[in-house]
Amino acid sequence: MEGSLRRANGARTAIQRGAAAVAIIETDVSRGMGFVIDPAGYLLTNRHVIEDADHIEGVVFPARDPTRVYGSVQVVYIDPDRDLALLQVHSNEPLTAVPLATDDVEPVSSYLASADPIVLLEREMGQDQRFSLALQHGEVSRLEVEYPAAGPGAFVGVTADVHEGQSGGPVLDRHGRAVGIVTWTWRDGGGGFAIPIADATRMLLERPKLEQESGRRSRAELRARLFLAAIARGDGDAARRFTSPSEARKRREDTVDRIMAQAQGGRGLEVMQGYVAALEEVVAEVVRTEDPGLVEEGLDVLVRGVIQPELREALGVEGLEIGQVISFFHELGQGYLRERVFGEKGSADALRAALERLGTIDASRSFALADLVIELDERNVEVEAVELMPGAYVEGARVELAVASPGGEAERFDLHLRLEWGDWYVTRVERAALG
Repeated sequence: MEGSLRRANGARTAIQRGAAAVAIIETDVSRGMGFVIDPAGYLLTNRHVIEDADHIEGVVFPARDPTRVYGSVQVVYIDPDRDLALLQVHSNEPLTAVPLATDDVEPVSSYLASADPIVLLEREMGQDQRFSLALQHGEVSRLEVEYPAAGPGAFVGVTADVHEGQSGGPVLDRHGRAVGIVTWTWRDGGGGFAIPIADATRMLLERPKLEQESGRRSRAELRARLFLAAIARGDGDAARRFTSPSEARKRREDTVDRIMAQAQGGRGLEVMQGYVAALEEVVAEVVRTEDPGLVEEGLDVLVRGVIQPELREALGVEGLEIGQVISFFHELGQGYLRERVFGEKGSADALRAALERLGTIDASRSFALADLVIELDERNVEVEAVELMPGAYVEGARVELAVASPGGEAERFDLHLRLEWGDWYVTRVERAALG
């Protein structure tokens, strides 16, 4: 009995210590959570907590006594594949950190099992208008859950309900170790889902080291080559991940604002209503055949139809570049179909979610990519030189390209990159100036 009590007290102490390392992250557009993994102030959170924000307003540690609030926060790295991000809070003192269940890349079954007890943390607003953290007890329901709409790889299912604002918080085991990162939940179902902590370990091990100039130059060249290779093989998903988030926002805002303004009434509204009705036909066919693969196939057919000249004229965007129109309807349709087929949402909720998704970086990158591929698609491209370009706020890089021309003489292009989120991202491609 004494041994059982000692273990229970030890688990409670470990979880309380972990709570002191959990933060509420406030941005100009949303609020999520994160947790310290290094006393130097490094935090893990979800990418979606911070990627669509213009700035992070503050990081609050409610379980500290007294409560700590930090306003100086840096986005150190964004995982290009998974919904993960690494931040650093600038603090004059070491911060309490949560130990990770593993510091290696290994299967989730090596540190978790079904029915293992777990704890989530949820923010609460007190009568004094200050946040505090409440513990949510549950257990592991499933070790591997696939949900393409939420991202690649498998997720861990937990019985504890996940609510809005918990994204990025830790899933703690009975030892107070982080075994996962809360990321999503079913709208109408119980429980929630988390990214396995080994995926975060992979991100920490693989993120590039860019302290030295030589390292930044070689990394810029590698990123340019990977981007060009993705374009050459027609891998749009891979190419999108190399596009600049800041540039993507600009392209998306211009296109979405224009199309949505035309879709508020008249013939433009009819085009949008017809498009959604056609998407519902794809949903019905997927349900009838029980073949989710028809989602992309059906979407491609619909997008090819909606960009025909007569429909673009009806929508009032005939002067908009065709690549931008394609990006809009592809992203809107993809978001809608994923929510209807995989998220099992009704048509109204699916459309609302699809429209909201247009404002995300993931969707925005399609608009940036549409312009980038115009000059480079299906052509033989060679990298000739890389030049780093210091900037007032962020560093840039110019990659000189030689692009094979049908006439035989190579054309010269400059591929521009920007150092953002801890890595190089492509901003634009332009014809090289004559020297």
